[in-house]
Amino acid sequence: MELGEKLKAVRLEKKMTLDDVAKKSSLTKSFISQIELNKTSPSITSLIKVASALEIRLTDLFREETLPGDILVSRGKRASYYNSKTQLTIELLSTRFTNQKMGPTYFYGDPGGKPETATRLGQEFVYVIKGKVKLILDQKEYIAEEGDSLYFDSSIPHSWENPGKETVEGIWVCSPPII
Repeated sequence: MELGEKLKAVRLEKKMTLDDVAKKSSLTKSFISQIELNKTSPSITSLIKVASALEIRLTDLFREETLPGDILVSRGKRASYYNSKTQLTIELLSTRFTNQKMGPTYFYGDPGGKPETATRLGQEFVYVIKGKVKLILDQKEYIAEEGDSLYFDSSIPHSWENPGKETVEGIWVCSPPII
């Protein structure tokens, strides 16, 4: 089942209309409909708003429930998400379980993505394996290259971009998990 189909199924299960979700998420009814029909690739920020409006965790849209003790995520079986606006692919590095405290992901960022500014409660850690990441944190820029890491408070307005000419790869951990 694709992302849009999952969102629609949750909305219908909760007996909510597109108008209900639009009002609670501050997004347009048309935009939510396009997401449900898989006609647009929403940003992580938009997905967080929709998930919040539906009163679910964003991870509910990407992961299947796992059995207690199922802790292995094989490389070829990672759930993934691609955002065409930011040119970012995220692969989930953990299974889902109750009371999860952090959300580890592997990311690939193509050059040319358009950064989105975000704020949320929590903390984030980024480790760059290949390429460069430019983090803009409260209007200050930080460049992290291969082997460098960043750790910051997510409540501070932040965005990132790939300033290089090659794909950047790394590990991104959010606490609490957002994906």
